[in-house]
Amino acid sequence: MRQGVAVIVVGGRYDLIRQVGAGGMGQVFEGFDRNLKRRVAVKLTHIDLETDSEWTRRFLREAELMATVSHPGTPTIHDAGITDTEPHRPYLVMEFVDGVTLEDLLARYRRLPIGVVAALGAQVAAVLAATHRHRIYHRDLKPSNLMLCDNGTVKVLDFGLAVVPDADRSRYTSTGQTIGTPAFMAPEQIESQEITPQTDLYALGLILHELLTGERVFAGTNAFSVWTEQVSAAPPDIRAACPGIPADLAGVLMCMLEKKPEARPAGAAVVHAVLLRHAAGLAELVDDADSPARLYAAAVTAPARVVAAEQLLGSAPAEFAPTMGKPVLTDDVSRGDLHRAVEKARHLADESRYHPAVRHLQTAVRAAVPLLGARDADVVDARVQLAGLRFESGEYAEAAPLYRALIDDLTAERGPYDEQVASCQRRLAECLLHLGDTGEARERLRRLRTQLEAKYGPSDRRVSEIRALARDPRPEGSP
Repeated sequence: MRQGVAVIVVGGRYDLIRQVGAGGMGQVFEGFDRNLKRRVAVKLTHIDLETDSEWTRRFLREAELMATVSHPGTPTIHDAGITDTEPHRPYLVMEFVDGVTLEDLLARYRRLPIGVVAALGAQVAAVLAATHRHRIYHRDLKPSNLMLCDNGTVKVLDFGLAVVPDADRSRYTSTGQTIGTPAFMAPEQIESQEITPQTDLYALGLILHELLTGERVFAGTNAFSVWTEQVSAAPPDIRAACPGIPADLAGVLMCMLEKKPEARPAGAAVVHAVLLRHAAGLAELVDDADSPARLYAAAVTAPARVVAAEQLLGSAPAEFAPTMGKPVLTDDVSRGDLHRAVEKARHLADESRYHPAVRHLQTAVRAAVPLLGARDADVVDARVQLAGLRFESGEYAEAAPLYRALIDDLTAERGPYDEQVASCQRRLAECLLHLGDTGEARERLRRLRTQLEAKYGPSDRRVSEIRALARDPRPEGSP
């Protein structure tokens, strides 16, 4: 974007060349990185949002959280900051993604073959499986946010409206606002209820249905009428509009469009496994079917396709029988049990009944880890609670290894500057102080102080607390 001969520069190094997109939060520009001599995408918030601290916080949090997700189906985050000149606007610099959106494909072809839709959908489901693991829920999936690149890979764009865990473990909300695109919003999103992985699966189901039929599932004359249909109207049965669709694919698609989240598939990995069974090549849609990226992907994934699907679903896809509304086998019971176990443990701890609290939560965590994984966000929260119960009850020798394991797992997932990593580092140091290992405790506090200073500055309250603890490492109450 040029004004006369002057080029607008962001962050002292990113030239803005032309606007390539816009959304609810801001504008996206094609840019050029002067330092690394490469094309980038630069996203700026709308000027009228510059005084809204919540939007600014959300915008910068998108960069921080998406930088923790390493996946070929999401744009790589390069940089973020706030412009030096008036008006001061947050900006996000990321990989420039070149290709056509699924909205463009719908306009060009109207409807796509089953195998092509399955291939596109499987890639999106794989991205959702990665982001959901970090408890990042997109909540604005739509054809215009899905980009098919020339090499046949699909990128999921614009996580600016994502629901994410905040630093204090609360969630971003927008009181009084319904955020999203009406044609692709789940009923619980419209009714301002809890957002879950199944919210994104509902939107993906609407997208796949439209790709197969060429018709929008719910298309009222205004936003309110579309919202009403999303909440109360039954979606058209995909088998009627697409008679040749395989039974398991039709089953999982209609299951994704169930009104109640608990009736939808357990997770994106389940959807991915079914779609992958029917995925076909995308050569007719892309310009570079033999690109190095596709050759690499084929070498990595081809031998595992059938095995992965069979392991996840078994040879007979009974859970996706053609009957609509049939309950789906999910991990919701185990996840729900884990949430209830955390609540019960905290209730017991509030009554100073630490031993039964620890036993109850420890049993739930041990059951959840094999099913959900040790680094699943809900499992991590339960593990943090368990370590905290050990610490509060004075069981420092038992709490220390729990914090060590959490630090290893969280650092691998989120990096050393994550606030939950820092919290666990501090707790571990305090455990070591109580156990008399002041040498390791001091060293950990020193490293933690350095990291916090780099992130927040030397005058931040958190830095001062760590500095004071390192200066006088005696446990509270000791002489």
